[in-house]
Amino acid sequence: MEADGLFVYGTLRRGGSNRPWLDRTHPEGSCRAWVPGRLWHLPDDGYPAMVLGPEPATPPPGEGWVTGDFVGWEDLADLEAALPDLDALEDVAGGLYLRRLVDCVLESGHRLTAWVYVFPEDRMGALERHGVEMRDGDWEAFLG
Repeated sequence: MEADGLFVYGTLRRGGSNRPWLDRTHPEGSCRAWVPGRLWHLPDDGYPAMVLGPEPATPPPGEGWVTGDFVGWEDLADLEAALPDLDALEDVAGGLYLRRLVDCVLESGHRLTAWVYVFPEDRMGALERHGVEMRDGDWEAFLG
């Protein structure tokens, strides 16, 4: 399976502290999108963490969906070239996040495949002890 773009739900969203990094990669555009999962705010760190979950029976938005943006590039080679830097930003090598392919539901109702950075499920205990679950799945309140 190949990615059509990137799903961002935290500091890479418009208004987020890492959005300038994403803009330097010259994406073609973005739109509101949802991915099935759960979302936490990590107050001590100032960023969110998402864990993938099963797709809810009801369409997004709502509980069981994480709200974010699907970001697309005209040339997917530009996305592939940007991923190593983003992996470093998200500390994939250190195990902070994992990069996974997911199906996104766009606001138009279309579905596309996207890369997303998720928190390792084997560290759920840390999320539950130190994080604040955001049941609405939207980190927008913390964006600039």
